[in-house]
Amino acid sequence: MTAIDKFIRLEAVGWWFEAGRQEAREVIVSFGNATLQITSLKDVPLTHWSLLATKRVDTRGEAVIYSADPEQHEVLEIEDRDMIRAISAVTSALAKQQPKPRWRRWIGPSIGLAALLGLLWASPPLIYKTTTLLTSPARMVALSETMQESLRTSYGNACNGWLGQRALDEFAARLIPDYPVKLMVFAAQDPLAIALPDVVSLSKAAVTGAAHADALAALVMAHWAMGQNRKPVAAYMASLGPIGALRSLISGHQPDKGLPPALSPDGADYITARDYLQAHGRSAFALQQYAKQNGIGLPLGPVRADSDAFTFDNFAALQNICDE
Repeated sequence: MTAIDKFIRLEAVGWWFEAGRQEAREVIVSFGNATLQITSLKDVPLTHWSLLATKRVDTRGEAVIYSADPEQHEVLEIEDRDMIRAISAVTSALAKQQPKPRWRRWIGPSIGLAALLGLLWASPPLIYKTTTLLTSPARMVALSETMQESLRTSYGNACNGWLGQRALDEFAARLIPDYPVKLMVFAAQDPLAIALPDVVSLSKAAVTGAAHADALAALVMAHWAMGQNRKPVAAYMASLGPIGALRSLISGHQPDKGLPPALSPDGADYITARDYLQAHGRSAFALQQYAKQNGIGLPLGPVRADSDAFTFDNFAALQNICDE
């Protein structure tokens, strides 16, 4: 199954801006054969973009803006989180499949061999750090999918009550509007949360036990920050051992190592989460309290006068996601 095959039935509403038109046009966006199909609401084909040429050029609130040409004569605005994640996954996979000129094919193996010889003399922590930093975005997506499958193997399918899932996706989009982060909830009671690349897995106990939306937001933000700081990838590389980590980097193969480790956020992760919240005018007080519960002091620094706690009207529906 190719990357496109997974999303071939996925459709989303978007807004298409064409040069020369003063108003945006509401359209249906879907996947074709290595293309992004754009049709009218009456199913009339309007245009299609090469997925290899489609680039993310800007964001507007929860929406992501794409274009397929450098001059941006046409742009497409999409708010649907599933479609945003799908475009990211498919474009990354297609870019990885592109053939390289023959002389360039030797560059990767040569650099890899030099890195191998040099790092074999280094300590394992340096090997893990280096392989983590050199992990490409496309491999991050693939690694995240492998880890998600391991979660399903261990805990069963994620809870997906219709109203609860809708509320969960809305919660993620409102909490972290600049990044297409995915939240999953499993009926398992422990651990409360597991960080993956661009994914945070939550237990039912974490969701139902949160006294209010801001408390759950603090838990999510701390673990999202771990993903931003590549902690899950570093833990995965360490699980392979020094030689396995180097082999994975050079070959591109990633063995399924089973359930991802439930890492705990450290001071750097809390600071990443705090800075994001405060930059977006949100209170980090609940995050500070969560850090304190885990034995970490988190100074808040200058606080904006208009900083508010995170609120979410559909929090009750979200908490009921496993019981629908």
